[in-house]
Amino acid sequence: MKLIPKIILLSLTILLFNCSTEKDQFLEINGKTVGIDSKSILLIKAGQYPDSDSIIEIPITDGKFYYKTKLDFPESVELFLGEAKNQGGRYMPLFLNNEKIDLTIYSEEEFDKNQVIGGKLNSEYKKYKENYDNKFNSRIKPLQDSISLLFENDQYHSDKAKLLYAELRKAKSHDEKIIIYEKLGDLKEANQHLSPKAEIIENKLKPIYEEQKKFQQEYIENNPSIVSYSFFIKDLIYDKENMDINLAKNNLRILSEANPNHPYNKLASNLTNAIENIKVGKKYTDFSAPDLNGNEIKLSDKIDGKIALLDLWATWCGPCIAKSRTMIPLYDEFKDKGFTIIGVAGERKNTDRLVRFLEKEKWPWQNLVELDKQNNIWQKYNVYGGGGGIFLIDEKGVILAKDPTAEEVRIELESRLN
Repeated sequence: MKLIPKIILLSLTILLFNCSTEKDQFLEINGKTVGIDSKSILLIKAGQYPDSDSIIEIPITDGKFYYKTKLDFPESVELFLGEAKNQGGRYMPLFLNNEKIDLTIYSEEEFDKNQVIGGKLNSEYKKYKENYDNKFNSRIKPLQDSISLLFENDQYHSDKAKLLYAELRKAKSHDEKIIIYEKLGDLKEANQHLSPKAEIIENKLKPIYEEQKKFQQEYIENNPSIVSYSFFIKDLIYDKENMDINLAKNNLRILSEANPNHPYNKLASNLTNAIENIKVGKKYTDFSAPDLNGNEIKLSDKIDGKIALLDLWATWCGPCIAKSRTMIPLYDEFKDKGFTIIGVAGERKNTDRLVRFLEKEKWPWQNLVELDKQNNIWQKYNVYGGGGGIFLIDEKGVILAKDPTAEEVRIELESRLN
C-alpha cells in the first residue's frame, strides 16, 4: 500500500516539472556588436516598414543587447542595424522561437561575418543557405560583377532610360517624380530600359534565376517549416508579378497543413487570393473600414453603380500622395456624372497625422482609415509591403486598371461618361 502514494507523488512531480518547463519557455536573445556605433538593432517582419510600422527595436548598451519575450508561434524576421529606421540598409534573416539565441553583429560592410548560435530554425536556414550558395554563387557572382562594372561606367541603362534618370535627379517634388517613374515603368515593360551589353548579361542570368526558384520550390515541398514559409511569403509580397498561381496555391496547402493555426496561414491566404483575384477583368474585393468619425463604411455601398477609383494610400507615402493629387481635377470634372473616389489611408497608432494632412490638402472625396492593418485591406489588394495602390473599377464592379495614370483614367471616363 505504501508504493501507491510514492507513485502518485512521483507522477505529480513529473507533471509539475513538465508544466513548469513548458510555461517557462521564452525567446531569449543575448547579443554583442563588433566595430559599430549603432544604438539599437531592429527586428522587422515581412511586409513591415521600419519608418512607419510598430517594429521590435532592441537598444544596444556598451556593445551588448538583450531581449526576452514569449512567442505564441515561431516566426521569421529580418535583423537591421538601428540606422535602417530612417535610411534603410543591409539585413540578416533571423528565425525566432522560444529558445536561447546568441548573436554577434558586425558593421553592415561585414554583415556576412554575423554569427547566430542557437535555435533549430536558424540551424536549418544556415544549412539551406550553405547548399544554396555552393550551388549558385560561383556561377552568378561573375555576372553580377560585370553588371556592377556597367553601373560604375554608366553603361547599364539604355540612352532613353539615362535621360529619364537624369530628369529624376533634377525633379524637386514627388509630383514630378511620379510622372518620371511611370515613364521608366513603361520603358521597362517595353524592354527598352537596358543597354545592349546589360541585356546580354541579364539574359545569361535568367536561366540561373529559374534554377534558383526550382531549388527553393523543391525545398518548400520537402521541408514545409517556418523557414520555407518565410521564402513563400516573401515571394508573395515582393515577387507577386512572377508568381504562378497554381504553384502558390499548392505551397499554401502544404505549408498551412504543416503549420496549423499559424498566423502566416491567414496572411499567405490573403496574399494568394489577391494575386488570383485582384487583376484587370475581375471583380473588386469588398471590405468595410471606418471614416474619421468612427462610422463603419462598406465600400460597395459607396461605389456600386458608379465608375470608382479606389485609392489605397498613406500620409507617410510620398509617391502615393503625389499620384492622388493628380486625380483631383478628374474628380471635380466628373463627380456629378457617375464617377467617385474612395480613399483609404493606411495609418498607424492613431489618425492625428491624417487629420492634419486632410485639413491642409482638403481632398474632396471621402477617406476611410485602415489603422494598424486591422482589416488586412493591403493584403487583400495585393499591395502588402508597399505604400498603396490605385484601382479603377467600373459600374458593375469589374477592375478596369491597376495603378492607372490620371490620363488613363481620363480616357476611360470620357469614353464611358460623356
